[in-house]
Amino acid sequence: MIKSIRSILLTFGVIVIITGCSSLSKAERQELYVKAIPIGQEYFKKYYDADVEFEGYEIKVPMSSTIVLNGHIKDDPQTWVTLSFYLPSLEIKSEG
Repeated sequence: MIKSIRSILLTFGVIVIITGCSSLSKAERQELYVKAIPIGQEYFKKYYDADVEFEGYEIKVPMSSTIVLNGHIKDDPQTWVTLSFYLPSLEIKSEG
């Protein structure tokens, strides 16, 4: 009984340490966002001939190691776009 409780607590502790240590600081998050913007704008220009404005982002670490940019077409604020990148390489994963 005590061994199983100890194992559960140890597993929980390891999970907390891993997820806590892999988080990014606010400055690191902002730096990734600033680096991803021109890549995303160039991507939409090249493949869709569209100028986009990104307005926000979401970083999904440690579960999927991605950053998702959210924005819209410059002349059409009703047409929303998203672009997902792998971290830390900023390789494009998907768009929508």
